[in-house]
Amino acid sequence: MVVLIVPTASTTAETKVGFRQLGSTTPIVVRRGQVSTINIRSNYTLDGAYSVLFDRPGITAKFLETKPIAAPRSGRGRPGTPFRFEVNVPAGQPTGVYELRVATRTAVSSVAHLLVTDLPVVAEDAGKENGQPAEAQPVNVPAAIAGVCEKTEDVDCYVIAASAGQSLTFEIFAQRVTGAVHSMQSGGGTYLMDPILTLSTTGGQVLKQNDNHVGGDAFISYTFPANGDYVISVRDARYIGNTKYVYCLKISDRPYAHAVFPMAVQRGQSQPVSIVGHQLGDNDAATVSAGESATVGWDSHIVTADAGPTNSVPVLITDTPQVVAQDGNHAPDAAMPLSLPVGVSGRFTKNDQSHRFSFEAMKDQFLRFDLHAHRLGLPLDATIEIHDAAAKKLVEGDDGLQTKDPTLHFKAPADGTYTLSIRDLHDRGGERFQYHLSAEPSGPDFEVHGEYYYAQIAPGTRMAWFVKLKRFNGFTGPVEIAVDDLPDGVSFEPVTIPAGMDHCMVNLVADTNAPVNASLVTVSGRAEIADLNGDKQSVTRFGRVTCELQSQGGGQARWPVNTSIVGVTDPLDLLSVTAEPTEITLPKGGKAEFTVKIERNAEFKESVTVAMSFMYFTNSFGDQLPPGVTLAKASTGRLAGDTLEGKIILEATDRALTVNRLPIAALARVPITFSITTNYASNPVYLTIPEATVNAGD
Repeated sequence: MVVLIVPTASTTAETKVGFRQLGSTTPIVVRRGQVSTINIRSNYTLDGAYSVLFDRPGITAKFLETKPIAAPRSGRGRPGTPFRFEVNVPAGQPTGVYELRVATRTAVSSVAHLLVTDLPVVAEDAGKENGQPAEAQPVNVPAAIAGVCEKTEDVDCYVIAASAGQSLTFEIFAQRVTGAVHSMQSGGGTYLMDPILTLSTTGGQVLKQNDNHVGGDAFISYTFPANGDYVISVRDARYIGNTKYVYCLKISDRPYAHAVFPMAVQRGQSQPVSIVGHQLGDNDAATVSAGESATVGWDSHIVTADAGPTNSVPVLITDTPQVVAQDGNHAPDAAMPLSLPVGVSGRFTKNDQSHRFSFEAMKDQFLRFDLHAHRLGLPLDATIEIHDAAAKKLVEGDDGLQTKDPTLHFKAPADGTYTLSIRDLHDRGGERFQYHLSAEPSGPDFEVHGEYYYAQIAPGTRMAWFVKLKRFNGFTGPVEIAVDDLPDGVSFEPVTIPAGMDHCMVNLVADTNAPVNASLVTVSGRAEIADLNGDKQSVTRFGRVTCELQSQGGGQARWPVNTSIVGVTDPLDLLSVTAEPTEITLPKGGKAEFTVKIERNAEFKESVTVAMSFMYFTNSFGDQLPPGVTLAKASTGRLAGDTLEGKIILEATDRALTVNRLPIAALARVPITFSITTNYASNPVYLTIPEATVNAGD
C-alpha cells in the first residue's frame, strides 16, 4: 500500500468522534496509467484527510477538497456525502478490485473499493435518460462503463456496433465493488445490488440474459450473427434503485479467462494449462510458470492465449506435488489413489458427476482437506465426505466460514484405506465447475480470528482489540499475539493466550508525543507446535480480518476483508481511561476489584459504558477474562454526567483457570451509532488467579 501525505483543509469540529463510515465510490472504475478524480462518500466528514491506503502497493491518492464540508450521519440507507480525491494509477498496476481506507486527523475509515482496468473508461451520461433501447447511450468497444442504478425501476441501456461473427464479453462489477461497504442497506431492508444483464437488438428482441455469475454479478459472452447495433442493459433484478448502487460494465473483444486448468503449479516449474474462457483464438492452450523465488499461495496471473494476454485469473503456487482428477464419475470401487501431501485439480463437465479418491492413514493421524472453488469466483458448491473401507460415512464437510468451500479436519480412527468423495451440492456441472483440493497430513494447529478492523488512538490513549483462537487437532498450547506494521508512536501490550484459554484483549497504546499518522497492520498468533516427527516448530498464523456491516434493522454483521487500519488522531471524546491498582489477585471462589476513572473531552457529554467485554446486546464479539471469571453485577455499568469514576468487580468460580499476570483492561465504550461503538481501554491490569489452596487435613 502507498500513503501520500498532502496539505489539507482545517477540520470541522465534532462533539462526538466516530470512525468514518465510507459508502460507494464514483466513478467506481479508473484506468491504469492515468490520473483520475473520484468521489468517496462518507457518513461523517473526511475533512483533514491526509492518507489513502490501498491493500496492494502502487496506487497513490490525495485529498482535493480545500474547504471544510459537513457530512452529518444522514440515517440508515443514505448514500453519504461525496469527497473528491485524485487517484494516480501506475501504467503497470495489476487490474482488479482494490480495498481502500482513508485516514483523517480525527478518525480512520471503514472499507471502500476501487476497480482498476486497462480498458477505456466511459461515464454514464447522468444528464440524459437511457432507460429504453431508443434512448441507449452510444459506447465504443472496448469500454469500462461507470454507472449507477440510482432510482427505483432504473434501467441503463448502452448501444454498441458489432460485426457478423464478432465475439464480445459483457461483465458487470457491482457486488464485488460494494460488498464490504459499511451500510449498503436500502429502503425496504434490501442490501447489495443484484445486477442482471440483458443483450438485445435495438428493436427489443432479447438475445441473451444473465444473472448471478460471480456471486450476484452477471456475465454474458455472445457471438453476433450479423452486422448492426445492439443494446446491453443493466438493472437490478428486483427493479430496486439507490445512489449507492454503483457498477462497472466491462465490454471487451479481448481474450477473457474464467480460470485455468489445472489450477496449480509447483514452484520452479512450468505447467501446461487449458484456459476456460472466450475469444481465446484457435485453441485454449497456455503455460503458467513459477520461479524458484515465487511466493507460495493463491495469486492472480495473466495467461497468454493464441489471441493475446487474458485478464488475470487465480493460480496456486505450491511446493506440493500436483495431480489431475480424471473427468467423469469415479465409481466407488475405482477411486483414484492419492499419496499425501498432494494437490488435486478436478472439474465436473456434466451434471450428476462425483469424484472419489482413496488414501492411506494410520490410527490417530490428523489430515486436512481444503477445497477452493467459490473463493475463486467459481460456481461449484462442493461437499466432501470421507468413508471407511466398509463404505461407512465417517465425516462430511460443506460450507466454510462465509464461503461455500469446505475445509475438513479428519482424525483417522484406525489404520486403513479411506475414500474421500467430492460433488456439487446440487449435482451441477459445466465448463466452470472446477476445484482445487489440498490434501495433506496435519497436526495440532490453530486459526486467529477476532475484532481488529480499525483503531483510532489519540496520543496518550489506548484502544482495545480482541483476538479469538480456533484450536484444531488437540492443540492446547500458549499463543503469543503480535501486531505488526503499527504507525509511528503506537505499540501494544504484550499478551500471550495461555493454555486453557481461547481469547484475549490486545491493548493498543499511542505515546504522548505520537504524530498524526496511520498504517495498515497485521495481527498474528505465534506458537511452538510439534511437527509430525515430534520436533518443536515455531508456527505463525495470520489473523482473519472481518469488517463491520450494518445489517437489516440496524444490527451488526461481519464480512471478510483484507485490511486492518490503525491511526493516530487529534484528541478524541475521552482523553484518558485509567485503572488502579495495576496488579490484582483473584482467589478461586472469591472476588477482586479495581477502580476505573475517565477524563472527558470538554465537548463530550454523553454517557460512557464501563465493561470488560465487547458486547452488542446479548452477542459477544470480544472477551478477555479467563474461563470461570465473570463481571459481578455490582460493577459500575455506566458513567454519566459528572460521574467520572466506577468500580470493576470480578468473580471467580472454584474452577476458574489459573493465570499469572494476565494483562486485562477496563473498557470505556462510547456509542457512535446504534450499532457501532468505540472501545477505549485503560492501562493494563495484571490479573493473577493462583491455584486453589488445599486446607490442612484435607
